[in-house]
Amino acid sequence: MNIFIILMLLGIVPLGWAEEPPFVYQDHGKRDPFWKLVTPSGAVMNYDTDISISDMLLEGIIAGPEGSNLAIVNNTIVKPNDRIGPFIIEKIENDKVFLRNGDENFVLKLQKEE
Repeated sequence: MNIFIILMLLGIVPLGWAEEPPFVYQDHGKRDPFWKLVTPSGAVMNYDTDISISDMLLEGIIAGPEGSNLAIVNNTIVKPNDRIGPFIIEKIENDKVFLRNGDENFVLKLQKEE
């Protein structure tokens, strides 16, 4: 009898209480805070897989030394080989960004202010 009481105090003997259902995170349309923000190579992770080319907005280009340009696309700073949804940034020039989605190539042009 003493062993049963000791095991019950240690929590080894189940007492028959109903288990609660497992917790499920409700994201309410927002990014899960436990998802990684960057890849191991330092690229910014983007989990928007259903973005189309018409949703892309080239907001600016940051000219770097020896052609190592960065671009601002949809409020995100990107460099060559970064991903935005299903698109891969191929090349960044002074006024445009070249993207690839599978076998398709696209060009985002910087809009000139008038």
